[in-house]
Amino acid sequence: MAILNPTLACADPLHLARDLDALERGGAGMLHVDVMDGHYVPNLCLNFDQAMAIRRAKPDLPMDLHLMVTDPFAWLDKLRAVNPTHVSFHLDATPFALRLISQLRAMGIHPGVVLNPSQPTELLDPVLDQVDYVLLMGVEPGFSGQSFLPQTLSRLAELDAKRRQRKLSFQIMVDGGIDHENGPACARAGADILVGGAFVCFGQPDGVEASSRRFVQALAK
Repeated sequence: MAILNPTLACADPLHLARDLDALERGGAGMLHVDVMDGHYVPNLCLNFDQAMAIRRAKPDLPMDLHLMVTDPFAWLDKLRAVNPTHVSFHLDATPFALRLISQLRAMGIHPGVVLNPSQPTELLDPVLDQVDYVLLMGVEPGFSGQSFLPQTLSRLAELDAKRRQRKLSFQIMVDGGIDHENGPACARAGADILVGGAFVCFGQPDGVEASSRRFVQALAK
C-alpha cells in the first residue's frame, strides 16, 4: 500500500508543532521537507535549522528531504547535522549523480533522484540500480498549489515498467498536485509514496488529522 508523505511546505508555519502531531495521528508515514536555494527554483522554503527541529520533534517518522538547489554537494555538511533518513536531489543539478548517491549512502541516508515533468524517464536509466527511490514530479518544482499534470500517470507507469523489467527495488514517490482522486490513481499505477500538500492534508474543511486519515484510508482500498 502506498504511504502518505505530507509536505511541510504547506503546513501552518505558526502552528507547525500542532500540524506535526495531527499528521502523525492521521497516519502519515513520512515527513517531506523541501529545501530551496532561490536559484534552482525561484523560491525559498524550509531551511536546515527548521529541518533539524522537525527531526528532533518526530524522530520516529522518516524524514524525506527534497533538495531543490543548484549545487547539492555544497549542502552535505548540513545534511549530516540534520540526519534525515531520505534525501533526493534533482538529476540535472549535478553531472556527478552517481558520486552524490554514493556519498549520501555512505552517510547512512537513503539516496533518491528527482525527475521534472519535462524530462524523459530514460534519463534515469544510468542511476536506477543505485538509488533507493525516484521522486517523480507531478508539477514543475518550486511552488505549492499547482494542478497535477495528467501525463504524470503515464510517466509513472513507464517508470514502474522499468523497475519490473530490470527487477529493481527502488521506490517511486510522486510529488505535486496530489489530491484525493489522483493520489489513489497514482498508487494503482505503481507509486509507493505520495507527497500530499494543499489538496490532501492542509487547508481542508475537516482539518489536518481527519483529511490525512481520509487519504490514507482511500489508499488502502
